[in-house]
Amino acid sequence: MSKVKAKNYGYESKKKQEEPKLNKKAIGIGLGVFGFLMAVVVVLICVEKGMENKFVIKNKSSHAITKVSYWYTGYDSTKDEEGEEIGEVQITEVMDLGAVAAKQKRKESTESHKLSELTGEALLCVYIEFADGGDVVLESGQFLYDFNGKISLELKDSAENEVTAWLKAGEGLFNSTAVTGCDDVYYINPKDGYIE
Repeated sequence: MSKVKAKNYGYESKKKQEEPKLNKKAIGIGLGVFGFLMAVVVVLICVEKGMENKFVIKNKSSHAITKVSYWYTGYDSTKDEEGEEIGEVQITEVMDLGAVAAKQKRKESTESHKLSELTGEALLCVYIEFADGGDVVLESGQFLYDFNGKISLELKDSAENEVTAWLKAGEGLFNSTAVTGCDDVYYINPKDGYIE
């Protein structure tokens, strides 16, 4: 009878049992992504700060504007002894932004013009006087607190010698009008100031 030699085989893994090390490449990628995200956040903060307290007028039309002014108007509502509502119209200081030639752009700071002078809700009023002889007052929005955003007025030529005007007042990075409700379009005749 043949004898079979018994061998004791033990299982050994081909992989070495090492403690996990942080991969230098993964650390570099992680730090790079973190640095990129921080740079994006800083840029977005700077852009948002640059949009605060500005009035931007873009006159893309062929009609010169001799004067642009704006103010806020509100209504102070109180009740008398009999319970009837009485009140008075309030307006802030009228800010004159000057003239804007045809096909020109103008940017002004609105930091000194405080909406907080009014109590309650207010409307934004913009007065435009055209060199063609017409003038118009645009009223828009519902401002309930101190507004520090960007107001933009853009004018373009439209059919039949009219001007299309977009009036918008927004806040934040995306110039949101959710709080102000000021995002309107007007069709103006620059010769007589008629609004459609």
